[in-house]
Amino acid sequence: MDHTVRIWDMRKRTVSYTVPAHTNLISSVRYEPDHGRVLVTASYDHTCRVWSTQDWKPLRTLSGHSDKVSDVDVAPNASHIVSCSFDRTWKVYCHVNKLFI
Repeated sequence: MDHTVRIWDMRKRTVSYTVPAHTNLISSVRYEPDHGRVLVTASYDHTCRVWSTQDWKPLRTLSGHSDKVSDVDVAPNASHIVSCSFDRTWKVYCHVNKLFI
């Protein structure tokens, strides 16, 4: 409810980093499945955000929805990101992997 994503070190059972991700409730979090180089978050603030897992810096904000984003998923190698929203649409963001090659 505080609009952040917490990165946990499960061996130590502590939070290793807190990402100040959005301005509203975070509805979904996904890692890039192949290499884990990016983390993608979806939020009720109508956006998705792409984060570098190396330094937790934002790489890009994906916008286009006119209502809350309910879920997001990442294709292998982060070639595409797909989001769906309460506005009854889904968006496909292509070639996003060029951000971190």
